[in-house]
Amino acid sequence: MMRPFAEDIVERLGLSDDAEVIEVAAGSGALTELLAAKATSVLATDFAPEMVDVLRERMKSRGATNVRCEVMDGTSLDVADSSYDAAGCSFGLMFFPERQKGFDELFRVTRPGGRVAASGWTGPDTFEAFGLFLAALNAAFPDMPPPPAPPPVFNLADPAVFGSHMETAGFRDVQVEHVAHDLEIRDVEQTWTMLTVGAPPVQALFDRVGADGEERIHDELRRVVADRFGSGPIRVRNVATLASGTAG
Repeated sequence: MMRPFAEDIVERLGLSDDAEVIEVAAGSGALTELLAAKATSVLATDFAPEMVDVLRERMKSRGATNVRCEVMDGTSLDVADSSYDAAGCSFGLMFFPERQKGFDELFRVTRPGGRVAASGWTGPDTFEAFGLFLAALNAAFPDMPPPPAPPPVFNLADPAVFGSHMETAGFRDVQVEHVAHDLEIRDVEQTWTMLTVGAPPVQALFDRVGADGEERIHDELRRVVADRFGSGPIRVRNVATLASGTAG
């Protein structure tokens, strides 16, 4: 699900073979893997130590010797000013409690003239894979109060908001666009894994509803998928908001 959008980020960075790149909120490494294939070196950072352990193992298994994986707070990177030729963030900034600080740090650590690109999900009607999960959640817990604001996963859905963060940080030539990719999922269990494993907001929800509640949502996802797709393939379209700009 993530890889096509990671390819969009890499395309907009326009990396040279000798580029030194930093990635923020790297997660399990969909973008990291592509950056490693393009750049001379990559510093991949994430706030969660357990996720960085997973990332190190993935890069080791891929033979990506030019990647260094470190635990860092994306709003306070342990990196000197103007250290990198480019910077990227795949579906991470939207979760930052202080999002502007994340954008400011990307600007600070990128050399003048360097490119930065980041992505965020659009709403549940256009991020169709996640829409399936929300439909299952609503069916499993119809009386659960709605969140007071849009879920964090959609914090950067609005191109105007995304662009404002970039420009406030100091980026120039900012471009914000919607990009879409179709996805065919093998079965409902692959859908469940794709939407839940390594997704902090979903894991927080599971902590709230407990093991029985998690299984209720899982059962409802099976029903939602069966109602919408029958025995046929699960085909969804996912749309992301993607912003890019130049530092300095």
